[in-house]
Amino acid sequence: MFGKYYRQIDNKNRVVIPAKLLQELGSEFYITIGFDKSLVLRTPIEFDKIKNKLEENNSLNKDIRDLTRYIFANTELVSPDKLGRIVLAKHFCQKLAIINEVVFLGVGSTCEIFSKEIYDAKENYYEDEENIDSLAQKLFEQGVKL
Repeated sequence: MFGKYYRQIDNKNRVVIPAKLLQELGSEFYITIGFDKSLVLRTPIEFDKIKNKLEENNSLNKDIRDLTRYIFANTELVSPDKLGRIVLAKHFCQKLAIINEVVFLGVGSTCEIFSKEIYDAKENYYEDEENIDSLAQKLFEQGVKL
């Protein structure tokens, strides 16, 4: 999945999934709270991957237990209606400061949703050439290759 799409939230917390993304997500998919104040949309196959990774870890580790609880407690299986809409749970909107506009980002095998305000601030930060160069240098020093 790729691309950036802006959408409005209606007064019932419904939002239309962009058609290109919906085509890849299918008729039923998972919505999970993510990192960086985002929601992550995953196909059942992609959700099983993260579920298996979490369950493979040692549950004696408190940090693993906490992260597993956080992710699974904040996951819902959704099915878009005939118009391609899903309802964003009230607790998702509250945690992510979603008021009336969101941004969908295709990010490879998943899709992220941000409140417009939060995403715009992140994007503005990295549009500054010094900030993106600093990020690239930091990743290079960590051994990341593209």
